[in-house]
Amino acid sequence: MVMTLYGDVFASKGQAIWLGSLIQLLAPFGISSRQVRTSVFRLASDQWFDIERMGRRSYYGLSTDGLQRVQHAGKRIYEFSSAPWDGYWTLVFIGAKWKLSARQKLRRELLWDGFGQLAPNIFAHPRADHQSFTEILEACQAEAHVTVLKASSLENTTDGYSRKPLIELMQQTFGLAHIDTAWRQFIKRFANLTAEASKLNPVEAFYVRTLLIHEYRRILLRDPNLPDELLPTAWSGLEARQLCQALYQDVKQASEVYLMETVQTLEGVLAATPAAIAGR
Repeated sequence: MVMTLYGDVFASKGQAIWLGSLIQLLAPFGISSRQVRTSVFRLASDQWFDIERMGRRSYYGLSTDGLQRVQHAGKRIYEFSSAPWDGYWTLVFIGAKWKLSARQKLRRELLWDGFGQLAPNIFAHPRADHQSFTEILEACQAEAHVTVLKASSLENTTDGYSRKPLIELMQQTFGLAHIDTAWRQFIKRFANLTAEASKLNPVEAFYVRTLLIHEYRRILLRDPNLPDELLPTAWSGLEARQLCQALYQDVKQASEVYLMETVQTLEGVLAATPAAIAGR
């Protein structure tokens, strides 16, 4: 939930947030001040946050690594595109002789960015964002330890290969059956809010917005955004994304009022949302 707030609200503003504000924002969700303190401490230990202190107050801002991870996730959450697939895959082979801790770090970053793990040191993605991918390799100092290939399937050629095994492999690799079930549950949970969403007061709008994005990102960051050609029939992901977009737009403006009134930063008040982000 802490990272939901930073990804959805604070990352675009570039500010360090007072711990007391985080505690106040998360209290309505049943999260205690002790749980918030423990969470931000662990996130700082994992290099998601930089901590700044003013007197007895602690302020938490995204670190360089944390901001990069949030921005990569943001591209998938807020800039979803269903452009036609060009038929090519990005394959990543990690050198087995590279030290284990470094391989594990790169593995986490690739999975976070939507790659599927085909084998212990082999990852694949049909629509990799190559800017994000390059930034991941640089941040992990992995350029000299990976081989990157562009590959395409030979199905429907004169050789007569079938696409069926590829579809089955992708469904197993990415766990698409579980993801589709999660999307169906998401639709069931939030669809009944659409009629009243635009009438909510600022506190209620913030509550709905945060729960909406929290549940959405939990599923979406496991969803590889596979091309239509590789998806099961009656895939629920598209309906879920359309629902999230409509509901988010209905509650966003009112929720911003509550955030501006509530959050204290190292600079004082919370900055206005940049125009590029305001159009989400």
